[in-house]
Amino acid sequence: MTVNDVYRVNGPRVISENIDGELILVNMELGTYYSTEGVGAEVWRLIEAGCSVSEMCDELQALYEIGPEEIADTVFAFITRLKNESLVVNGETRSEGARPPATPRDVKRVFRKPVLQAYRDMQGMLSLDPIHDVEAAGWPVPKMEEEPPAASA
Repeated sequence: MTVNDVYRVNGPRVISENIDGELILVNMELGTYYSTEGVGAEVWRLIEAGCSVSEMCDELQALYEIGPEEIADTVFAFITRLKNESLVVNGETRSEGARPPATPRDVKRVFRKPVLQAYRDMQGMLSLDPIHDVEAAGWPVPKMEEEPPAASA
């Protein structure tokens, strides 16, 4: 990873929603959902905006009370985790002149390293195909494996 790299959301496999500062991510292919907040949610916002790693670091440096080295280490580590979970993939370079969305900078925020919590307890339900695996009552049903033929005695 370099400071010029750009990443994008691994859509349509990954969906996200920011609810009152908590970012919820769902990898529909893996059936895993995630949450992060604070710096993690800011990094995600900047990924969605098409920012390079360098631009992300600059933006976070302007928002948080932290040194540039720690910001860079944090961004690199967090993006690596997002890539390992297949939430983001390498993207294309943004067009010149495009800027990340502006954020208020009145007071610098306290910096806390981002944590990406992974929840794998719903993998079975999230991996169901709600269009094709629906029973008459309207609820998705997991496909059952066929039983092997009974052994004859």
